[in-house]
Amino acid sequence: MPSPTKARPVKLPAGLTLEQGFALIARNCLRQIRANEAGLRLSEEPEFVHQMRVGLRRLRSALGLFKPWIVLPPELAEEIAWLGQTLGAARDAEVLAGTTLPALTQACVDLEDLGGLQKAAANLAQRRRRQAVLALNSERYLGLMAGLEGWLKAHGWRTDSPRPDELGTPLAEAAKQMLKRRREKLQKQAQALPEQASADARHRVRIAVKKLRYAGDFFRALAATPSKARRDQITALQELLGQLNDAEVGRGLLLELGNKAHAGPAAFVRGVLWAQSQQRIVELAALLQALSSKCRQIP
Repeated sequence: MPSPTKARPVKLPAGLTLEQGFALIARNCLRQIRANEAGLRLSEEPEFVHQMRVGLRRLRSALGLFKPWIVLPPELAEEIAWLGQTLGAARDAEVLAGTTLPALTQACVDLEDLGGLQKAAANLAQRRRRQAVLALNSERYLGLMAGLEGWLKAHGWRTDSPRPDELGTPLAEAAKQMLKRRREKLQKQAQALPEQASADARHRVRIAVKKLRYAGDFFRALAATPSKARRDQITALQELLGQLNDAEVGRGLLLELGNKAHAGPAAFVRGVLWAQSQQRIVELAALLQALSSKCRQIP
């Protein structure tokens, strides 16, 4: 059985053009996706779902990064969104069953039927995992992978490129501008985030943080990317926003599980998750302020 495959560094030799760099980055993301297929199909290890989903998110982030020059055909974009929704549903349920609820077991020990709620969550995770496996075994998934591979091999973006004359731009030059746009987007969203932001607003900032981190990882060998200390700061912010998002998603899933048999435990756990999130939100403002200040210092 293979081990879950994390993202590997993107090797970008000097002298690459913009479109050559995109092709290497996109293939790197595709390799991560495909390297986790067998483990997702043949095991119950949640990390395979997670890493396959990370690979897909990295690919979507790269497509967004290069969108001024390279546009994915709409039919492939729709299929990527379908796969993302399928993997996301499985991942959300596995986090609830395997991480969120076990972490709250001690706090909920006096409640009756917590074991029943945990079992219901595990069953939901298993059902969604099976749905993800069915998706990977489908002609639809095989068609998506073949479509992406063919598009990359044929440089299919050239026909529909919004800026075809710029595809030969040196990648190092373009990377600086792409990173700058990512930093500005995060800074703008961070500054607009109110102290008691909604879950949706926090989620938008979380996405901006991820996109900046992915861009920094893509271009680390070429452009002025954040220092290790700053990358650690970005990672800390991403982790906090991820934990807040997991809690919010978990609260939503608990509504589905809170039928008559589990209504009491589900309601209690939802309340605990909400209270914990309110405590963690206090940390968010300081992290955002520090990161925003650092972003302004980068040319």
